[in-house]
Amino acid sequence: MKTLDRKGLLKKEVCKIEQVQLDEETVVHVREMSGKERDEFENSIVKQVKVGDKMEQRQTLENFRAKLAVATLCDEEGNPLLTIADVETLSKNMTAKTLDKIVEVASRLNKVSEKDKEELTKN
Repeated sequence: MKTLDRKGLLKKEVCKIEQVQLDEETVVHVREMSGKERDEFENSIVKQVKVGDKMEQRQTLENFRAKLAVATLCDEEGNPLLTIADVETLSKNMTAKTLDKIVEVASRLNKVSEKDKEELTKN
């Protein structure tokens, strides 16, 4: 068994990339997120809500699928294709069926389970 040293711990890991068949002629690539990207994704589902006189943070599933897709869609080398600014457009323009194909693979690669969704959206 190998124990990682500082250099080994800080070495960039290669993220897994999978091809997703959207239809007979179209594919996209989906990848694992880094720890930083996972944190950014989780923070993207937090909303500021006014409660009485003060603002509170609440977590929501609004555009959850599109946000996960945006965080994981990439080219063949793993470079991101979209930014958080694309979430709304992707959510409106892509069918739920197509988006679900992407999210299914993204969820599996990044270990985003139904339990995780529940934990992320607890107030």
